[in-house]
Amino acid sequence: MSKTQQPKISWGTAIQAHKGLILLIILVCTVLVTGAYSQESGWSRFIADTLVVNLPEDSTLTAPELPLQVRDDRETPGPVLGIRQIKKWRYIPVDQYLVLPEPLSAALVKCLPIDITRPGDTLVIDNISLWYDGSPLFLQGWTLNGRTRLVDGGGAIVRDWQWEHRVKKKRKQKPEDAIGRLMGEWMSAQAKALNEDISIHEVSPYRYRRQLLFRVDTIILPDGYILDGRLSLDFPADQLDRYIRGAPGMSIYYRKSSRHQDYSHRCKEQRWLIRLSTSWLGRLNCSFRVGGNSYNPDKFDYVDWCNILLVNIGLIAAVEYRPRYHKGLFADAGLHQSINVLPLPEVVPRYETGLLLTVGVVLP
Repeated sequence: MSKTQQPKISWGTAIQAHKGLILLIILVCTVLVTGAYSQESGWSRFIADTLVVNLPEDSTLTAPELPLQVRDDRETPGPVLGIRQIKKWRYIPVDQYLVLPEPLSAALVKCLPIDITRPGDTLVIDNISLWYDGSPLFLQGWTLNGRTRLVDGGGAIVRDWQWEHRVKKKRKQKPEDAIGRLMGEWMSAQAKALNEDISIHEVSPYRYRRQLLFRVDTIILPDGYILDGRLSLDFPADQLDRYIRGAPGMSIYYRKSSRHQDYSHRCKEQRWLIRLSTSWLGRLNCSFRVGGNSYNPDKFDYVDWCNILLVNIGLIAAVEYRPRYHKGLFADAGLHQSINVLPLPEVVPRYETGLLLTVGVVLP
């Protein structure tokens, strides 16, 4: 019985078949060797990048002599504004440092009015967060959140400020231009706030950080109900008169009626929140949701395939009880309007109006 002859593979054929892998190995080895011999242009420089943010022209004047001191108490004081992740050569994730040409405290001093009459006080920068918020339905763009406080000579807090500024995304706008505009708006707002009456404002009792917010919207409809649960981490906005929020990190939507059930776990949303008083908020929601449907077999013998999809637009107007600097349970009530694009109207009504009742908890 003769043995089966195995085909012979030459080195040239093997190299040709794995040419892409070999080139990748050579590239990685070259980068590693280069980084080992050159600290200046080695591995640390390959995995990090720097984006210089230039401030508006009115923020680059000579620093005046002020009776007020400015101190930077951020985790990374100096010219660094933050770090974001970008893709180098479209595929390799690297850290990009957002930096100013000078320290942040020195740049802020140039924007402050020279007629400040608070000798001995210090303006402290506690937090500045620059990030791209893609969650809102309409106002996606770069966002600045932060906190500053004014302390007297004895170290007591006289006033604190919670900041939130947004720049709507523009086509082909460079990130450094949007961030520079944000920084200019914040510095101008801070300069204006220092000349206002600071004795009428309450100081926040909590450390400035993202707060956990969980809420469940219960919507009572003529034929069934909707449960919409949301969990998010939001920057504090107790001092703001009006602000917006996008879709939270997690959302679970369930619709139950005698004819069908709807499911969805992600949506695009925008919430407009307006401070009506120290205890009450006004809330307007607009959401766009995609999900799936299931039907009661006792009601339908057959449905077209397009009716399996859920495409829904939701509108909410509500009044919410949530005092400033609130911790714990809150509630609101209002009206809900659904516009069902899919399923088709002969299967599910196109418009559905319901009563909204919400219970939630906020943990600063």
